[in-house]
Amino acid sequence: MSHELIEIEKGASYQAVLTYLQNYTQKVRNIQEKYALENKEIISPKLLDNPRLSSEEMATLSELKRNLNNITNEVAERVEKHRVVSYDVQTKKYFLKAYDRIRVDTLVRSVGDINKSIQKIKFIVEVYTRINKQLISEFNDKINSGEFPKTKMFVLGNILLIYEFANYLINFFEGFKLDGIEDVEELYDKEINRISNAMEDLQKLKDEANSIEIKIDDKVKQQVISNLNDREQSLKLFKEEWDKYIKEINRVQEKVYFLKDKIPTLKIIRDNAQNQLDFFEIMKIFGIMMVAETVRKNLAPLSQTIDLPLNEINLIPLPPQTVYDIIGLQEQVNSQAV
Repeated sequence: MSHELIEIEKGASYQAVLTYLQNYTQKVRNIQEKYALENKEIISPKLLDNPRLSSEEMATLSELKRNLNNITNEVAERVEKHRVVSYDVQTKKYFLKAYDRIRVDTLVRSVGDINKSIQKIKFIVEVYTRINKQLISEFNDKINSGEFPKTKMFVLGNILLIYEFANYLINFFEGFKLDGIEDVEELYDKEINRISNAMEDLQKLKDEANSIEIKIDDKVKQQVISNLNDREQSLKLFKEEWDKYIKEINRVQEKVYFLKDKIPTLKIIRDNAQNQLDFFEIMKIFGIMMVAETVRKNLAPLSQTIDLPLNEINLIPLPPQTVYDIIGLQEQVNSQAV
């Protein structure tokens, strides 16, 4: 049931992000029209540095990162909340005393912080992928239905989405810290130290029981030695399990921090989006120029040689055929060919 609740809440959060991004894009477009800005001037880093914008407009733009952070944190909190509730149900049967409960709560809270950090990354990437796929699907629907004038907004939205999310992830990973690790390591050190001390005390007691200088009843001695051997084996098992646990925590930490190695890839994705944004600006002017009858008649036939190798970063491909469709020139090109 908790898994279903998690998926429901993640779905609602996805819709919240989608709605916000749609509103944000519209606000950016309004600002662009108001100040007659080029497309390359409406990406958030450049737009936030524009001295012409009012304080209210600046606040609107600053909402992007803040709202994404808030929604991401909320999703991570809710996902982990369901997990902790499930964990609490399982641990109630142990009837822990206050001191033990504090130690267990420390462990649960620390592991929860680790899980929340991981959930943030997963949710950001999941939302980014889902929204971008939806946008590309809608773009293709408009192309297939011949609604070419409407496709420009989808192309621009796709570019801005890729750029803003890549930029967001770069900043996120650069400042990312896996919360809870230090608390788990501290608890591990304390427990290992307690186990070591217990082993030392156990060994001293065993040496004392085996000492020929001390007169101990043989039956009591055998019973004590047996008890000590049992506890020694248990302590060794406790240490092995704690060592396995901290190794797993460190393995998770290594995997998460490995994501920072993706920053150069994200920068390439962001720069590719920036490049496509520059191309989009050229494409629009090209369309206007082609519409002008007097200019168009003086142009040599255009060869279909524009190449946009976008690899696999999910930017909408803009080969000549698609470009001509978007700017409404395909019919004119066909008539020229005839």
